[in-house]
Amino acid sequence: MVLSKLLLQPSWPTHSYCHPNHAHYNLKMEVFETYDHEIVTPDNSSVSSTNFPVLSNDSGHNHDHVSLVNTEGFDDVCTWLCDDDDLGSYSRTGTKNLLMAYAEAIEMEQEELAKAIVKCISEKANPNGSPIERIALNLFQHEENQEKAYLFQESLRNFNPAFRAFYDIFPYVRFAHLTACSAIIEAVPTYVDLVYIVDFDILEGIQWPPIIEAMARIKKSLIITSIKHDLDQDSQFDQTRRHLCNFARSLGVDLKVQEMGMTQLAKEMVERKSRSEFTAFNCMIGLLHMGRTRKTTQVVSFLKVARGHLAKNQGIITFGDDLEVERTRNYSDFSSFFNKNLAHYEALYESIEHGFPSYLNEARIAMETLFLAPSVSSKSWLQKWEERRESAVFCMNFEKGFGLKGERMSMESWKEAMEMVKEGESPYRIRIEGENGNEMVLEWKGTPLVRVCAWNVMS
Repeated sequence: MVLSKLLLQPSWPTHSYCHPNHAHYNLKMEVFETYDHEIVTPDNSSVSSTNFPVLSNDSGHNHDHVSLVNTEGFDDVCTWLCDDDDLGSYSRTGTKNLLMAYAEAIEMEQEELAKAIVKCISEKANPNGSPIERIALNLFQHEENQEKAYLFQESLRNFNPAFRAFYDIFPYVRFAHLTACSAIIEAVPTYVDLVYIVDFDILEGIQWPPIIEAMARIKKSLIITSIKHDLDQDSQFDQTRRHLCNFARSLGVDLKVQEMGMTQLAKEMVERKSRSEFTAFNCMIGLLHMGRTRKTTQVVSFLKVARGHLAKNQGIITFGDDLEVERTRNYSDFSSFFNKNLAHYEALYESIEHGFPSYLNEARIAMETLFLAPSVSSKSWLQKWEERRESAVFCMNFEKGFGLKGERMSMESWKEAMEMVKEGESPYRIRIEGENGNEMVLEWKGTPLVRVCAWNVMS
């Protein structure tokens, strides 16, 4: 069984079940510097305008190609790097070389040199420039960067329409939700009465309306459990539950939505033993709409509970991420790791730019500010690099499927995803890989952006 065509259409019909809540975004740009963060906005920062920030298209910046930096005599090098007269035109290649020079300086612990390069990059970063220039704008945080603070403040005022447009126009999040939901629905046995979904990070609950619609068609009851993590504050769970239940009620679906901590979940899963129900454990991390990053230990705990339950009960695990594991493995030096991150986010910025005509430049900038900027942080990239040993075990287990059996992605699901991204008419591609074809990857011009996996328990 595959999802209805609704998933291939814009996700916000006039009778849409929910309105996205921006409670996990903060007015302070400093939160973008944190690695394990949840972004919180004051209640009074509601949408008050449908006008996106207006910016000048004249960057006024000039810059030319530069080579990677030599640590000897770096005072002279820094002067040369930041000298507009020597640099000439501000090119994409020059900006990227500056960024790589910064990575090399960090790798060699040349702090003063790194600071000088950062100053040069920050002065020349451009919100209207190429993707790599826009990455440079967000990669380094400075209190004196009033332009970036203004962009965020103005963009946040229009969070709801920006959120809806971002979800509908770009495939990153919809691809992950489409693929995971298809895998879940296709795996549900016809003889079960109840489908039990455990969601690692439910947020606004926008993943689940298609599942509710599917339950209405096949006449199954549904329980959705949201995991409450220890550090979560100002949860929007009550609002999410209300929207989901109202939507289910309109379709005549018997739905229960609840929230519990990981310890409580582990206890409940031990007690739940029934052949008349099917359990789906869903874990989405690092997707662009989420605005926060979960700790590896939290993900591991969730997967352990899932594996333990499915060892004795029927079900499936669906896992979606932004290739974070891909970008933290098999790198011997910080420069290579940094360059991998640059390539990933350059592809994202480029794909967003591709989806906007030039006269909607302000809307594009607003979406990039809200949904990409939180992930583009030199501080968090360095912290992830320093903590790579802690994630090494997770990466190794991920490659081995956590001792689980890959659940093959169906041809129908693959075709749906290709139709969604208009493969053949756009630079997006959908690739099937992994053990037994259990992974589906969204690519932009060969650069992987989002991956979704499905597993079952080894028989």
